[in-house]
Amino acid sequence: MIAINPAEAATPPKPEETEIEILDDGELVTLLKTARDTRSYPSILLAATTGMRRGEVLAVRWRDIDLDAAVLTVNQTVEETKAGLRVKPPKTRRSRRNITLPSLTVEALRHHLVRQLEERLQLGLGRDHDGLVFTDLEGGLVRPRNLTKEFGRIVKRAEVRPVTFHGLRHTHITKLLADGVNPKVVSERAGHASVAITLQLYAHVLPNMQADAAARVDAALGAALEEQT
Repeated sequence: MIAINPAEAATPPKPEETEIEILDDGELVTLLKTARDTRSYPSILLAATTGMRRGEVLAVRWRDIDLDAAVLTVNQTVEETKAGLRVKPPKTRRSRRNITLPSLTVEALRHHLVRQLEERLQLGLGRDHDGLVFTDLEGGLVRPRNLTKEFGRIVKRAEVRPVTFHGLRHTHITKLLADGVNPKVVSERAGHASVAITLQLYAHVLPNMQADAAARVDAALGAALEEQT
């Protein structure tokens, strides 16, 4: 036992800020078109249009989705450990959230459900409406690393800038902020613990938002002030 903690005198290293890789609209369209005929397309589209994390995408069940209302509820996530795969609750309370789905994603999921039911019947697995949305060929959990590898091959084939599967999340969130969506809505959609975290992580979008804000002020006041002169 010692009276003081020597670590208190040390200066901890600051973590290096890594640049967030995202795709522009054209690259994202090219990527999705390239992935369209692959088994991974529905999961890639879901990530690209919701900003969900990889583990959240792979853990979603059909009972978590209301296709008629176009709403998905994030209730769990898949984690890959040395002991194997395990399903656990989302990383934070805010990560458990409802996400409104765009119509193209709803339509893709409807087609995916039909194909999945046909595949299960062909394999003799029977119907499982409340099961996982994305499965391997045996109807079990997809290994996150396998999805990552498949996604990497699709990115290479699409000849877009190198981006990870997590880059789809960054692309979605960045696009929403750049388009002027309320940061609170974006934060809720992303499942961040707070709006402050969203703005801190995506500060690179703020300069464009500032320019847009100035343009809006100019549009609102400029014409009125000119009329008074």
